[in-house]
Amino acid sequence: MGYKPSIFNRLLLLTTLFSCLTFSAGSQAFSLSDLFGGGDDEQAEASSANPLTDILTSQLGVTQEQAAGGAGALLSLASSQLNGDQASELSKMIPGSDALSAAIPPGLGGMLTNIDAINQVFSALGMDASMVSQFIPVVMQFLGSQGASAGLMDALGKVWTPAG
Repeated sequence: MGYKPSIFNRLLLLTTLFSCLTFSAGSQAFSLSDLFGGGDDEQAEASSANPLTDILTSQLGVTQEQAAGGAGALLSLASSQLNGDQASELSKMIPGSDALSAAIPPGLGGMLTNIDAINQVFSALGMDASMVSQFIPVVMQFLGSQGASAGLMDALGKVWTPAG
């Protein structure tokens, strides 16, 4: 007579395994989409469908991933620093801004508290820190063409200026 686990024990084991994979610290580097496909393709499709990333890739010669991650980092920093009305205006100006924020390399999104932290994101994306100063005018020009208010443009200029 061998031991035969009950359905409850099997379900408990599967739930525990799923929870470990989903919520562990290492889950940032591993996702279920790695097993079942779709994650990277969906992110690439979202960033390639974004007019801002298209402009950044064509004007600066960066990849879609670099354009999305770099723009996402700048927009995340801005959203955290702007007042409610300006943050709301900014999110309306950028189509697919959530996908851009999702393109920030894992573990780096929470550290975006100042422009200097942006350099680390750009480095993780394989870009030199000097690219930050090339991204900012392109993003500002894009926002201006989208009808951003003078107040938002002024506030972004202050947020994205390195502390001297």
